[in-house]
Order: sequence, then structure tokens, then C-alpha cells
Amino acid sequence: MQHFMGTKNTRNVFLTPEVASEYDAYYQTETGKIVDNTEKEIVSAHLKRLPKTNWLELGCGTGHWTKFFSDWGFQITAVDNSEAMLEIARSKNMENVQFINADATRLPFPDGHFSGIVSITMLEFVEDLELVLNEIDRVLKPEGTLVLGCLNALSEPGKNKNNDPVFQHARFFTPSEIKEMLTRFGKPRTSAGVYFSPDFELLDGTDKQSTAEPAFIAASVQKQK
Repeated sequence: MQHFMGTKNTRNVFLTPEVASEYDAYYQTETGKIVDNTEKEIVSAHLKRLPKTNWLELGCGTGHWTKFFSDWGFQITAVDNSEAMLEIARSKNMENVQFINADATRLPFPDGHFSGIVSITMLEFVEDLELVLNEIDRVLKPEGTLVLGCLNALSEPGKNKNNDPVFQHARFFTPSEIKEMLTRFGKPRTSAGVYFSPDFELLDGTDKQSTAEPAFIAASVQKQK
């Protein structure tokens, strides 16, 4: 698994062209393709039957997930604070997408502006989580939907993150922390996948899957009025 997100208040320094160019390369590896497909299947279940207009994506990076949402027919305003990442994202010529360089702690949008917000593995890297959640709450319409993809602190990547040059800058979340984080909006729904063994063998769909904690957790919640 490999995820880089750019916001001004981050725990990482993935703002350079070198790192930006490496991001998409992971998804071309054998493991990367499997992980990518699994994560997208999990997130897809949270997107069904949701309105597709006026969505915000926080931490869009190189637009890897943005393209997925665009292909689904979502109208997306995609935000990141890494111009190096955004340059790659804009080159992909996606439909119904507007890219904006902005800080997730100070979003340039009015209150209640978006019908939905999605963010895949960005919150792990923000310095002030509460401030970002406050901004999400501010710009999300009442009865709008928030969809998150999060990295599980109890998984093998979570246990070994300090040995990784990327993940050592991140804060992973436990399943209970994710639910607690979202209860401010309403009643969250979660699903999970990408099971790694201690040797980082993928276990999804095998009889050993139940012996491991999932590395990726998707969650969605409808904001209460």
C-alpha cells in the first residue's frame, strides 16, 4: 500500500515532483493492482445510490482516486496542497473535475456548499485533525454524505509503519477511532479489506483472512440536519 496526500499542515513532505511521479507507479505493480482493486470495491459500496453532483475530494494527490470518481460520473472539486501532485492530476484530462490548490484546514468554499465529501487516506497525514474535521463539517450540507478511506492502526502496515519512509509520518486509526471520529456527523457505516500477513502476503479471499486485521477501512456517514 502506498498513499501520499498533500495538505499544508501535514506530517510528511510529499510536495516534490520526484515523489509525485512515484505515486502512480505503485499501482502498476502486481501487489498495487490487487490492493487498488480491493480498495475501490470497498469504497464503491459506499457510493451507490448517492447523488453525483457537487462533491469535494480532499487530498486528491495525482488524481488516482479522482479518476475513479470521475469514471463513476461524479462531479468533483478536487483539492490538494501539492502543486507537483496537481500538475500530474490535471494532465489526466478527467471529465467533470475541477482541481484547486488549497489547504484542508482553510477551504475556500462557503458553508454547506457540497452535497458530498470524499477523502481517501488524507486524514492520516494532517497535523490538526480537529481543524480539518471542522472544515469538513462546515462545507458539507446537512444530510450530505462524507466518505472516508482510512488506514487501520491494528493492521500489519499499522504495526510496522515506523519502519516505512512514508507511513512513519502518518497517524493510522483504529476501527473504533474511525467510528468515534464520524459520530459527530451521524451514524457511520464501515467496511474493510486488504488483509496482510506478518510477511505482507495478501490474504484477501483466503482461509487465512480471518487471522489478520484489514489494512484499509472505508466509512460513510450522512450528516444530520
